[in-house]
Amino acid sequence: MRHQLLSLLRPASLLVLLALLLPTRSHAQNPLLPGYFADPSIKKFGDTYYLYVTTDGYPPYGNDGLTFVWTSTNLTDWQPQVLDGMPYKSVWAPAVIKGKNGKYYLYCQNSVDYKGYVYVADSPTGHYARVAHIGGFDIEPFEDPVSKKIYVVSASQEIFEMDNDPASPTYLTKIARTISVKGHFDFTEAPYLFYRKGLYYLMWAGGRCWQKSYNVRYAVAKSLEGPYVDAKAPLLENDEAHGVIGPGHNSMLEVEGRTFLLYHRQDPAKAPTCGFRFTCASELTFGADGSLKLGAYVNDLGQLLGAKNPVVNLALNKPVFANTELPTNRAIHAVDGRHDTRWTTSPNEKGTLTVDLQREEPIRRVEVDFEYPDKQVTFRVEYSTDNENWVTLVDHSNEAIPAYRAMAIDKDFRARYVRLAVTNSEDRNASVWELKVLGPGFAR
Repeated sequence: MRHQLLSLLRPASLLVLLALLLPTRSHAQNPLLPGYFADPSIKKFGDTYYLYVTTDGYPPYGNDGLTFVWTSTNLTDWQPQVLDGMPYKSVWAPAVIKGKNGKYYLYCQNSVDYKGYVYVADSPTGHYARVAHIGGFDIEPFEDPVSKKIYVVSASQEIFEMDNDPASPTYLTKIARTISVKGHFDFTEAPYLFYRKGLYYLMWAGGRCWQKSYNVRYAVAKSLEGPYVDAKAPLLENDEAHGVIGPGHNSMLEVEGRTFLLYHRQDPAKAPTCGFRFTCASELTFGADGSLKLGAYVNDLGQLLGAKNPVVNLALNKPVFANTELPTNRAIHAVDGRHDTRWTTSPNEKGTLTVDLQREEPIRRVEVDFEYPDKQVTFRVEYSTDNENWVTLVDHSNEAIPAYRAMAIDKDFRARYVRLAVTNSEDRNASVWELKVLGPGFAR
């Protein structure tokens, strides 16, 4: 079931005018989120999509930062929120389900004891309180549309039938029955269950997360308890020609009659790695026999589905200037529309980045996608109509704050130039995935 799918010169002058023609990687898959986020689990509550992820990019294992959920109403404009109440570190693969009592139950793995924990909150973003330690590994909740019960599937090759009595004090936090998964297949980690047209699909990641051979696999059964019949060939596997290296740990999204696979892939610059991964998407189709087939890689879910975005990125592929850059992480990467390329300065070097919109434009928001949204940074954002007289939009140059708190700067103004000055950061350099300057969309 394979799918068919000016070298840098560092001048002494302050500003470097970079080439206007960007090097393109149109064949490579563009992550949905800016930065290192893995183990995506997507849910829709009300009119909002919630994408729960593991925060990646931290040694030694690569994933021990703040626990984020990214939210969107159009599957294009994603904004991060810290999950209130979750521990600062040790949270892997968070996944949430809404109970019949209106509360939200978060299941995750602890990166210290590698066991499953349960948290509960009154809203999808928290405040979460820890309520149970149920064990298992890479636990993921599933609501069975047939029995109407909620289960939790574990990489220990078990399905936990939870206490499904909403009046019980241990509702969804205690295992009522453990079901051993029946079937013979290469079951490694990252299990995921879904149901469609009389069939249960058990998905998982084969291989090891630190290998390029990591892949997404699945098996099918007519009963929740199996036996599950392995599809044998990977559904999604290494495809370096398209920038997809070591893909794995998925969830599913159904919208407007179409099905999408959300998963993570490794950063090609650091592969093979189990710690620097990006969240991506691909479309799936179903054969007449219920078999799965991988369709096209997806760069922008909302755009693919025809969502109308109220804003457009005016900085995309526009001329950009910087006082310094690294040969592999150039300033042009901050306006190339990709979430896996970035502008970076040398260690202990302050960085200034200026984008020329080429004409005065109405602006509604400026977004700064720092490499690590949960790390401390000091910076300033300004705008100008003539590149000489500057107005301060925000100034955090004397106050270190977590980057995510000022990622989106909402203010209506007009400008031709927007400038970002990074004066210091926790990593002692400037590192930015994208500098987005957003103006009115729809009719543009």
